[in-house]
Amino acid sequence: MDPESVAEPMEPEEPDTAELPLAVVEMPVPDPEPTGHPGVDAALDRLRELTDRPTGAHPELYDDVHRRIQDALAEIDQQGVQA
Repeated sequence: MDPESVAEPMEPEEPDTAELPLAVVEMPVPDPEPTGHPGVDAALDRLRELTDRPTGAHPELYDDVHRRIQDALAEIDQQGVQA
């Protein structure tokens, strides 16, 4: 067998990755604009806690904010049905 005819193993290609912007440590988090609904405003206010938490804890906080907003919207829907 001719040594030149033996295929060399191919190395896996590096996947294309997007360049993500680096976070700025001292980047201020803007205050959420008031919505006029106390339940929604309280939920959005929790987003201020993101800067004090490690990144791994962010999903838990996002889930809580999402749940609170869903509860507030369900409450608003119920009030509309009863009116």
